[in-house]
Amino acid sequence: MKLSKEVKIAIIALITLVALFWGLNFLKGINIFKSVDEYYVAYDDIQGLIESGVVYLNGYKVGSVRSINFDKKNPGKIIVRFALEEKVRIPVNSTALITSSSMISEIKDISLVLSDSSRYALPGDTLLGGIDKGMSDFVEPVKYKAENTLASIDSVLVIIRSTLDQTTRSNIQHSIANLEDITSSLSGSLGAEGDLRESLENLEKITSALRNKSEELSSMLVNFSAFSDSLVSSEIKSAINNTNKTLAETSVILEKINRGEGTAGMLVNNDTLYHNLKNAAASLDILLKDLNAHPKKYVHFSIFGRKNESEKSE
Repeated sequence: MKLSKEVKIAIIALITLVALFWGLNFLKGINIFKSVDEYYVAYDDIQGLIESGVVYLNGYKVGSVRSINFDKKNPGKIIVRFALEEKVRIPVNSTALITSSSMISEIKDISLVLSDSSRYALPGDTLLGGIDKGMSDFVEPVKYKAENTLASIDSVLVIIRSTLDQTTRSNIQHSIANLEDITSSLSGSLGAEGDLRESLENLEKITSALRNKSEELSSMLVNFSAFSDSLVSSEIKSAINNTNKTLAETSVILEKINRGEGTAGMLVNNDTLYHNLKNAAASLDILLKDLNAHPKKYVHFSIFGRKNESEKSE
């Protein structure tokens, strides 16, 4: 029987469609040639679950998600249909938890948590749904803090970049160069013939000498202590008290002189008395000079008797 050209094209097209359909389902992880049991789960939030998501039981792949649709009777719910390729009996009240298979990519899958019921759900039944947060309760706060920390670090880097202009960088480089010079100088000073090394050696010698003279220093300190005790037991305190008393009396006398009391006070504060004394001293000086120049004018006796008239006239 010879097939017509149109029949051959139809057969090839049919085979192509079947292969395409099988290939697309194979890429989704669905084996169309294997019988499966389908179940439904109603969720309030599917957390990004997509079709072809994997269904696990105790970490083992037992099926995949076939479709995700809104519940027409209850718009607040999302109906997920998944198929079990393995022959697994699911007890009543088992839960299909949406889990994160990777914290990095945030891929969502379904993990079956079987109950201990002795009755089993039938294919086509609706299971309980839930969300397994897992490590997300711990990862999310850490992620939030890490994002804030990175933002703060970025802000700090921007501030540092704006602060460290060409002049500031040059100054920092100059400071580092100076620090290297200082380190080099310090290394040279600490060398075998360095000044600081020599000073430390001298200090060590002085310390050694003091250590050797510790007994003599102790004796000197004992003698000084004895001398201090003798000073305390002496009458220095009495002498100091007498000196203070004398100074206090001298202060009283000076205050009286300053107020003009007594002869000394009048002499210091009254210029009339000063001028009178000055004039008297001047007159006395004139008198003494005249007495020295003409003694006979003031003395009228002689051991040889009274002078005659001729001597008077002379």
